[in-house]
Amino acid sequence: MNFILHNGGDLKQGKARELQAWLDANEKEYANAMPEGIKYIGTYFAMYASDKTGGAVHQLLQLDSYGAQDRLAAAGREDGLFGKLQDELFSMFDDQSQNWTGALYKSVTDATIFGE
Repeated sequence: MNFILHNGGDLKQGKARELQAWLDANEKEYANAMPEGIKYIGTYFAMYASDKTGGAVHQLLQLDSYGAQDRLAAAGREDGLFGKLQDELFSMFDDQSQNWTGALYKSVTDATIFGE
């Protein structure tokens, strides 16, 4: 199966350049530290969007299964490299902001279609 996990939110005030520098220095290592079955696609600024409350920064991950979400959550709680990098990255996000979004997309070719 093929899923895309999309999470978006706002940064803390004044953290945009810090995020850019952090990703420049750590993005390859972060991608390589992903748990099994998860591919880091990237972290993006929204240049324009119709969603007014989705936040300014968006991360996309490719998952091989629903279960990959559990592996991602478990790895984020561990003291290993992925957990460390995840904590560093998300420390720049504004957890008090109301502008957050999240979605799990499933490939149309893998989806179960009902009612047709």
